[in-house]
Amino acid sequence: MKILDKFTKIMLAVMICILIFIFGAGKYMDSHKMEAGGTDDKVNNLTQKNHHPFIELPGDAEVGAFSVANFFAGIIIGHHWEKLFGDKDSKTNEEQA
Repeated sequence: MKILDKFTKIMLAVMICILIFIFGAGKYMDSHKMEAGGTDDKVNNLTQKNHHPFIELPGDAEVGAFSVANFFAGIIIGHHWEKLFGDKDSKTNEEQA
C-alpha cells in the first residue's frame, strides 16, 4: 500500500502553499499593526484569564488555517478510504476470481 502517491503529494503541496499564504498574511498584518477583528476578539474579551496560542494569528486567520488543513486532510483520507478501511475479504475474492 503506497500512501504517498502522486495525488497525495499534490494535495499536500497545495495545502502547504495555502497555509504559507495565510501565515504570511498574518505576519504582514502583525508587522503593520493591522487589526482583523473577528469572533475570536469578542470571545477573548469575555474570558478572564490570558492565554497564548502556539502560533498567534490575527482575527479569524487561525480558524482559516485549521479549516484549510482539515479540508485537505479530508480529501487525502477520502482518496485513501478503500486502502485504509476497505474490506479485506472482498479484495481476496476478487484476486481469486
